[in-house]
Amino acid sequence: MQTFYLSYKAMQTLLMTAVLLSLIVTLFLLLMFYDMRIDKRRWHWNIFAFLFLFFLLNHLAYSFGQIDKGENYYEVLPVPIWVIWCIVSIIDFLLIWEGIRLRRITKEQVGQNSIQEAMNLLPIGICYFNSNGAVKLANTQMYRLFRVLAHRDLQKLSELRDALHTSTQNGVTRLTDKKEMYLFPDGKAWDYQENEVKDSDGNVYTEAVFMDITKQYHEKINLTKQTEKLKKISKELRYLSDNVLILTREREVLAAKTKLHDQMGAGLTAIRQSLMQESADYSDAVRLLRQAVNAIWNDNQYPLDEGEFERFLQDAKTLGVKIECLGSLPKDEEYANIYILAMRECLTNGVCHAGATELSIAMQENNDFYRIRITNNGVAPEKEVVPQGGLYNLSRHIFDYSGEMHIQSMPYFALTITFQKERESKEKE
Repeated sequence: MQTFYLSYKAMQTLLMTAVLLSLIVTLFLLLMFYDMRIDKRRWHWNIFAFLFLFFLLNHLAYSFGQIDKGENYYEVLPVPIWVIWCIVSIIDFLLIWEGIRLRRITKEQVGQNSIQEAMNLLPIGICYFNSNGAVKLANTQMYRLFRVLAHRDLQKLSELRDALHTSTQNGVTRLTDKKEMYLFPDGKAWDYQENEVKDSDGNVYTEAVFMDITKQYHEKINLTKQTEKLKKISKELRYLSDNVLILTREREVLAAKTKLHDQMGAGLTAIRQSLMQESADYSDAVRLLRQAVNAIWNDNQYPLDEGEFERFLQDAKTLGVKIECLGSLPKDEEYANIYILAMRECLTNGVCHAGATELSIAMQENNDFYRIRITNNGVAPEKEVVPQGGLYNLSRHIFDYSGEMHIQSMPYFALTITFQKERESKEKE
């Protein structure tokens, strides 16, 4: 009998302990679900379970106390004890299930600590200030950058703005006045921006962000260096192109002069042969010799102190070609030089290939373009003229200055060159 009483007391203590532990777990889950704002139906179920266990624990304590005083078990507690164990076991099973669900939800749900940890992993510096300018949320990158700027911790938005305005005192350089880009002592470049954001409750916050633009900054520097290098190479190529055109022009003029010297030799030979004959007509030989001598004499009178256009006119006179010119050369020296190169090219080609004795030049200028058109009275080309030699070099030179060259072959030869004045304004900008 005493053994049965001890076993009953142990069962009673075990049941009370199980109910008390279940009550504690229910209270913990109740508080956790309420703090996480989870489904209210689940929260209501936890309230019911808590109240049920609370009243069950009190009723069991009262009943077991009465039974210990000698009261009949079924009069005080009219339910078999195994039924109570089943109820408590079911509640414990549900509590375990709710605990597992709570753990899963805790892992999936984003909390304040999770947001802070995620922000600290960002490579950018970011900070949110409330309407009073105080720090609401900031990551470690923002604190690090501010310490470099001001040598203290960040507290207010006004402190950040003041530090940016006086950043040169701490070794931070502002890269441009139009945008807030800063170069820090460690060689990294940062772009600073401010934005206003609102939360779900309508509260307004100021978002301050430092974006790492170090890669773009160094790429811009390299691009600037490459651009300067390309400009230098372009000037050298233009200089070489000018020299090629000048050499080509001198070679073709020399060929024309050589032809005149050959004509003089032919005239002298003709006179000698006429003198050896008893009856001969000297008029053709004298005319040929006089033409060659006049050409050489004009070439020897070449004025060294005159400009390129005057030299061109003298060369044309030497070659026996009449020049009809309308308009004037452009004031831009580069365009004027190209005009003269084109005139010389048309002069030599007209004399050598078409037997021209007249060259017509029309130069036009307005607010939009420069234009020159050159024709001659020589024989029209038998087929379409394809730029070669001097004409090809001239076209490359015109292309370097963003110009256009058009060659008309039929019914007569005409060379037209056009330069848009937009190039001048762009270069000045």
